[in-house]
Amino acid sequence: MSTRVRTVVTFEFRREADQWLGECLELGTATFGASVDEVAEELADLVALHLQSLQDADELERFFENHKIPLFLHHAPDEVPRRVPVNRGSVFTQFRSMSIGVGEARAEAALA
Repeated sequence: MSTRVRTVVTFEFRREADQWLGECLELGTATFGASVDEVAEELADLVALHLQSLQDADELERFFENHKIPLFLHHAPDEVPRRVPVNRGSVFTQFRSMSIGVGEARAEAALA
């Protein structure tokens, strides 16, 4: 049985010539577009697909454990500790709370 949990992922955006590039730092998922809003929306969709693909391959829990990505039962916290470099020109960072289906054992571990 699957339980819904949440995680917080980091989106990084940077300007390259006349395009914006967006990347989810935890997954390596990336896309580009003409505006930050367009890239942010598409990146969120791609990250959701990436997470679903990991779940379908039964690799989601192992991936999160190996990369030490925290999961939260019910809701993500209001604040998460992240190290974000400053003074990187046209690069900026955004944090996103994402919902993920995981097995019951992993959901119980998220409570700890």
